[in-house]
Amino acid sequence: MVTSDSDRFVFVALPGQSEYVIAGRYRVSVEPGGAPLGEFVYGRTYLGRPDAVELDPAELKLTERVMKTHSGDGLFGAIRDSKATSWGRPLNLEGEVSNGNEPVNQLRFERPGAVVIGRGHEAPGPTRRMLAIDELGRLQTALDAEREWRNACRETHDSGARDSSVRIAAKVTVEHERTLWVAKFGQEHSLWNQARVRHATLQLARECGVDVAPTRVRRAAGRDLLLVQRPDREWAGDGYACSRMIRGLTLLGTEDTPEERRHWSYLTLADEVRRTSSRPLADLHELFRRICFNAAITNLNDELLRPTMVAKGRSWRLAQATGPVPTLPVEGAGGDFAMICGPQGRSPSRENIVGGAGRFLLERPAAEAIFDGVSATVRASWYTVMRQSGVSEEDCELVARSIVHRADDR
Repeated sequence: MVTSDSDRFVFVALPGQSEYVIAGRYRVSVEPGGAPLGEFVYGRTYLGRPDAVELDPAELKLTERVMKTHSGDGLFGAIRDSKATSWGRPLNLEGEVSNGNEPVNQLRFERPGAVVIGRGHEAPGPTRRMLAIDELGRLQTALDAEREWRNACRETHDSGARDSSVRIAAKVTVEHERTLWVAKFGQEHSLWNQARVRHATLQLARECGVDVAPTRVRRAAGRDLLLVQRPDREWAGDGYACSRMIRGLTLLGTEDTPEERRHWSYLTLADEVRRTSSRPLADLHELFRRICFNAAITNLNDELLRPTMVAKGRSWRLAQATGPVPTLPVEGAGGDFAMICGPQGRSPSRENIVGGAGRFLLERPAAEAIFDGVSATVRASWYTVMRQSGVSEEDCELVARSIVHRADDR
C-alpha cells in the first residue's frame, strides 16, 4: 500500500505494556461504484518483532498481504471496536462545569482495548490522569443539567437540541485504587433502579456459575451509579497495561443493521469462540451457561455489541459477562432472544436451547443439567439476592414479572 494523505497509522499496546507501537497503516477509499473500501497492512518492522500480536483473530491476522473490507463503511472490526463509545466518551456539555482541575468537557477518556488510530507516526502515551471516583457526583450533576437543557430545547423547538455536537455520555471510565471502572449513569425517571438491579443480576449470575465482571454501586449526587470493572486494563507501574478486546460483531464479521440482525446466532458465535479461544471447551461451556441464565431471567437483549473476547497476553479468551438484565415481558410480544439460540430459532425455551448443545461441545444430559441447575438457582435465589443488593420491594415486583413469566413459559 502506497502512503497517501488519507492514510492513518494504527497503533497497538503489546501484551503487558502501556506504551503503543505502530502496527500498520489503514485507509478508506471510495470505489468507482461508490462503495467504501477499507485497506490495512501490517508494517514490516512490526511483523519482525518477536512479540507482535494480531489486532483481532477474525479479520486482521498477522500477514504481509494487504487486507481489504467493504463492510462497515470500510471499517475493520478491530478498528471499529477501538472507538470510545464502548467504554464511555468525554462529556461534551454546553456549560463549562469544572471538577476543580479542568473543565469536565475537556477531561481525557480512556480508549477501549489496545488499538488506537492516528494521523502521524507519534504513538499516544499511556493514560496517567484519569477521572477519580470522587468526581462522579460532579459529573452526574452536570449530566442532569444538560439533559434538562435538551428537554427544554425540544419543548421550544430550539435547534440546539438537535445539534449533533451536543452529546451526553451514559458511561465514563473512572479510576479507584489503581483499577479502572466503567461508571454507568442512570436516569431519574427509569422504570427501576438500573444500577442496583444490574448489580444484583450480576451477583445472581455469579451464583449460577457465570463468570461475571466485578461490580459496585456508588452513590453520587443523590443517584445510584453502577461501576463495572474494565477487563482490558491493569496497572503496570507507569500506566495501565492494555489488553486487546473485540466485540461479538467483529468475531462474527457482521454489522448492526436490520438485515444482518436476522442472521445473528449464538450457534455461529459458539463456532467462532471454538476457533479463537485458547481454552475452547471451557469458554463454550461458559457461553452456554450464559444463554441458560439469559433465558431464566428473560434477558432478551443482544450480546454482540458487548466485549466478547479479550486477550491479556497473546491468546484470546471469552470476556467476563457485564450486561445481563431482566427484560419486562410485553403483552403480545414473542419474548424471543435477539439471536438464534437453537434449532427452533430464537425461542429461549429449554427444548430449543438444549437442542443446540452440540455446538457448545456438550452432550444432551450435561446441557439439560446446566439449564435446569441455572433455572432452579434463579427461581430459588433471585429475591434474596436482589434485596441483599439494595433493590427495593417495588422494583423486585417488576423483576418478578420477568422471572415468573419465563418460568411459566417452559
